[in-house]
Amino acid sequence: MANSATPADSQNRVFILVTGANRKGNDTLRRLQDHLRSSTAPSASDRITFMPENVDLTNLLSVRALSRRLTQSLPKLDAIVLNAGLGGWTGINWPVAIWGVLTDLIHQVSWPSYKVAPAGVVTSPQTTLSTEGEEEPRLGSIFCANVFGHYMLAHNVMRLLRRSSSPQPGRVIWVSSLEGTAHLFDPSDLQGLQTYPAYESSKALTDILALTADLPSSAPWVKSFYAVDDNKDTDTTTTTISAPAVDSPPNMYLSHPGICGTGILPLSLPLFYAMIAAFWLARLLGSPWHTLSTYAGAVAPVWLALSPQADLADAEATYREHGGGRAKWGSSCDRLGRDSPASTEVDGWGYGGVVGPAVVDADQWRRRKRGAEDLTREEKERFEELGRTCWQRMEELRIQWDRILDRQEALPASST
Repeated sequence: MANSATPADSQNRVFILVTGANRKGNDTLRRLQDHLRSSTAPSASDRITFMPENVDLTNLLSVRALSRRLTQSLPKLDAIVLNAGLGGWTGINWPVAIWGVLTDLIHQVSWPSYKVAPAGVVTSPQTTLSTEGEEEPRLGSIFCANVFGHYMLAHNVMRLLRRSSSPQPGRVIWVSSLEGTAHLFDPSDLQGLQTYPAYESSKALTDILALTADLPSSAPWVKSFYAVDDNKDTDTTTTTISAPAVDSPPNMYLSHPGICGTGILPLSLPLFYAMIAAFWLARLLGSPWHTLSTYAGAVAPVWLALSPQADLADAEATYREHGGGRAKWGSSCDRLGRDSPASTEVDGWGYGGVVGPAVVDADQWRRRKRGAEDLTREEKERFEELGRTCWQRMEELRIQWDRILDRQEALPASST
């Protein structure tokens, strides 16, 4: 999802819904329109427009095509929420799942150990270059859907993000997962092709990129990611509204939806409702992360997308005052289902990158993952170095694939 406003009227906002399936996109569009009509003032319908778009995040040519459509039809983007993804699980280890839920409910429905997924799953060929005598490198399917497709899309629309004419810069908001932890990520296997929890690896990479984006050690590659390539074919002759002159790099934030009921893990209807019941029981027992509904799961990313910049700065101020930086903001709720965004502890980064015990009162009393320990200076240094390495390798991969896609698009139509 992204939102954009015309320079003439900052209250006239356009929300763009990006999805990989027409049926799902149409259903979501209908629900958004129904919600707009039923829960807002009548004048809001005149100010808000929903625009459905479709993209296959595992197809980089599809991502590039969407980028061009957006660049040609919008003057700017205030925020993009990078949410779509792929789980890749093929089943559940039922003996482990049943025993875990019966003996360790909260932990097993928050950080499950029973999901089954294959390793080494790759995307379909991105180009026809292999038939032209060139070899195309392998591209991990989960990695591409959850990280690299978003990464390429965000870079390709950077021109629009840098033009945000709001009182604050544009925003790139990554949606990660509670399950994404650094110990599940192998930097030598960036794409998770040799990693069995490929989904968890991809979400850990998301955390690492977003949390280290404003650190000096990552700056050269983040600057390259934020740059606009004026040589790209970004014809704006079809843009109906002139673009504002503002040009500043966006801010990057990290969120997760808590634990809610979705179809990302294939389950029959009775098992789906049994899962929801287990989530509800975990919430009653004190889990702060079981939002259950996708509506409540959207609290954190929506808060990051729509809050005034001063509010977000205030939320992270205590962490920065104690030597930290960006926080991972999760959708949380209490036993009664009252939802709110909450800082989330990250392996290797702690709460907001602060070394030692939690410095924010809410973080001190919130239930922690079993075995979690306070962040040490050595762990933080390793995390920062990991961030530098990941940013460098992601930029190298982006540049490599941009060249491959350029060569594909330069082929005669008969070759493609």
